[in-house]
Amino acid sequence: MNIDFVARKVELNDQIRQLTRKKLAKVEKYFNQILEVRAEFSQERHLHQVELYIKGKDFDARATAQHKDLRSAIQEAVDRLENQAMKAKTRLKNQRGKKRTAGSTAPPDWSLDVIEPESIGSGTPRIVTTKTISVKPMTIDEAVLQLEDSSNDFIVFLNAASGKVNVLYRRRDNNLGLITPELST
Repeated sequence: MNIDFVARKVELNDQIRQLTRKKLAKVEKYFNQILEVRAEFSQERHLHQVELYIKGKDFDARATAQHKDLRSAIQEAVDRLENQAMKAKTRLKNQRGKKRTAGSTAPPDWSLDVIEPESIGSGTPRIVTTKTISVKPMTIDEAVLQLEDSSNDFIVFLNAASGKVNVLYRRRDNNLGLITPELST
């Protein structure tokens, strides 16, 4: 884990840096992927202030603590950061779990039409399969989470904000695209 240390009005020695790394190592288990870690230390008169920030793939966490002793301030900030990360991780698991169970309660209605082999030779494109998909109201963020959890390349959903049917699809460059219909006049 690469930590950016920032010191304001306080001198950081290697012991404090090692202690911070050691304490933050126990918070690392709550993140799937850590993108950025920053530890800021400052001193105002007799109080040491420690601000810790971790930016993860799924969520961010920030904690601040003040104490007369710098080591105690670090411990307090790490404890707060760990509590935040633990709550965010369980919240994320619960959201994903609800979506999986909500989707599995009613099996989708997939109808399939088969075209006779004799009709294929004409060279004009024809509809080979027809699928009926149940459209659920959800936000774009919820649709992104559900698409990441599924093996499909697209998801059709009712946008809760606009009330319109949208299609969220996975592009070849692993980014996502959103199709929003608009009536043309």
